[in-house]
Amino acid sequence: MDVTFTPQQQAFRAELRSWFEANQPTARLDPPYTDRGLAQHLRWERTLFDAGYAAPGWPKEVGGLGADVWGQLIYDEEYARLGLPERVNKMGLIHGGPTIIAHGTDEQRQRWLPGILSCDDIWCQGFSEPEAGSDLSSLRTSARRAGDKLVLNGQKIWTSQGTIASTMFALVRTNPDLPGSRGLTFVVLDLRAPGVEVRPLVQLHGHAGFAEVFFTDVEVPIAHVVGAIDDGWRVAQTSLELERGSARGNHTRLMQSLAGLAQAVRDAGTDTASLQRLGDLHAWAFAYEQATYAAADEFSRGEPDRSFSSIMKLRWSQLQTAIHEEHLAVLGPAAEVLGDTETADGALLGRWHRYWHGRAAEIFAGANEIQRNIIAERILRLPREPRG
Repeated sequence: MDVTFTPQQQAFRAELRSWFEANQPTARLDPPYTDRGLAQHLRWERTLFDAGYAAPGWPKEVGGLGADVWGQLIYDEEYARLGLPERVNKMGLIHGGPTIIAHGTDEQRQRWLPGILSCDDIWCQGFSEPEAGSDLSSLRTSARRAGDKLVLNGQKIWTSQGTIASTMFALVRTNPDLPGSRGLTFVVLDLRAPGVEVRPLVQLHGHAGFAEVFFTDVEVPIAHVVGAIDDGWRVAQTSLELERGSARGNHTRLMQSLAGLAQAVRDAGTDTASLQRLGDLHAWAFAYEQATYAAADEFSRGEPDRSFSSIMKLRWSQLQTAIHEEHLAVLGPAAEVLGDTETADGALLGRWHRYWHGRAAEIFAGANEIQRNIIAERILRLPREPRG
């Protein structure tokens, strides 16, 4: 679609661009799963917070800028354009916080939102389990009512930010007699509470970006239930839609990845097949960018099709994997060299990390097979898949 930004929106973009360029870190930050890297990321988050840029899309009354859909999109584009550090508290700022804003009580907002905003309290998401990844509704972590508390027993796995988080928002099963997504409850719990054990999951690059979390008779106040008991699936949909959504600069990053691929093709010499694949990928990335703007337009008009997030998540994950795979193919044997050696378009190790993260994107936030089911059943109105 043809997007024309208003003078006010253009001024906001210019303001952001000027501030980001003047205040961005002068060197690449270390991974946040190291002590040094976490300190670096928290300093950057404090810089954003002090300037009022921590959460542009949050309402002003809870500490955000109150930016509308287009303001958030402009922020994301400028943030991605400069390749600024990944938000260390993204699970709280992008998923958990907005879910509390949408479904929490005034007391819950006052209790949790300030710490998320300042990054004094880092959040993680407790959804996936060993037997409940793509089929989230089959999760088995139990929560038994005991007076004014819930008592949790079970396990979460592949918990992003789990090794550095102090708080988790999670889905737990409060009614074992109700099947599937019924009988689930959305809770917020302190990971420092007795009975919580966090085990880092160290990956091939040596960093623990994930963790598995075990609960043994962990007590959670009923006041930490968001929404109603046994109604957690409805609450969790807000978080899942935000995780699958088309915002956060994904379209900008795809175009940047394509630019790197185009340079690699030029460096390797013109090859008709490579040029054809590059053209195909560029066409799909352009279509994704236009769909992002169309979705923003629908949301700004108050006419969102929330199932559309599944289409965007599916296409984005496929596209970034295809771009990285083509990039590695163009590089040939050089793509297999791992290390910190800088090349024209960044560290080789960084390229491999982006590739594997791209493959993981086809699984997290609901595997692509799940997104296809959602698209078929909720958008195309096809018969539901048989479920045992």
